Amino acid sequence: MVELVLTPHARRRLLRANVPAALVPALLLGCGLGGLHLLAGRTGQALVFVGVGLALAVLGVVLPLVHARRARVVFGDGTYALRSLVGERRFAATDVAAAAMVSRMPLGALTSHHLVLAGARGTLAHLDGAMWDQGQLTALAHDLAARGVPVTAFPHPITAAQLRAADPRYLAPWRAHPARSVLLAVAGALLTIAVAVVVVLTML
Repeated sequence: MVELVLTPHARRRLLRANVPAALVPALLLGCGLGGLHLLAGRTGQALVFVGVGLALAVLGVVLPLVHARRARVVFGDGTYALRSLVGERRFAATDVAAAAMVSRMPLGALTSHHLVLAGARGTLAHLDGAMWDQGQLTALAHDLAARGVPVTAFPHPITAAQLRAADPRYLAPWRAHPARSVLLAVAGALLTIAVAVVVVLTML
C-alpha cells in the first residue's frame, strides 16, 4: 500500500493560505468591534467580541494544523482512502469514471496543479497543489491508469470553466463559474432580505 502525506513545504503552504483568512475577521471582531464597544462604555459586549475574535484566531491556526496532520491518501490495492479533518472517504477504482491531470489551473486564490476524479454523476475527489505535490498526484494518476481508469492530461494552463466543458463531471457549476455563483448568492441573499423586510412592514 502507498500512503501519501503532506510534505513539510505543503504544510507551511496550507497554513499560509488559511491562517490569514481567519485572522482578518478575528481582528475586525476583536480589535474593531470590541474596541468600539469598549470606547462606548459597553464593556460586556466588548468582551464578547474580543472573545469571539480570539476563538476565531485560535481556530484559524489549530484547524489547519490538525488538517495537515490528518490528511493522507492511501492506495495500492484498487481501493482509495482519502482522509481529512472531517473524516475519511473510500472508493474503488471501478467507481472512478474518468480522471483529469491538470498541470495549471486557477481555482479560488491559488493557481496550481490538480488531479480531479469524476464518478458516474459528478466529482468524486479533487486533489490540488495547495496540499499535494505534483509527484504525489502523478503516482496516484498512474495507479488509476494501471487499473483501467481513463486519465486525461491537460499539460497547458486551463480555466475551471474549460475543464468543466471537457467533462461536466469534473467540476460542479459553482466551482467552474465562481464569479457567477457569488453574484447569484448575493442576489439571493438580497432578495431574501427584501422579502423579509416587506413581510415585516406589512405586519406593522
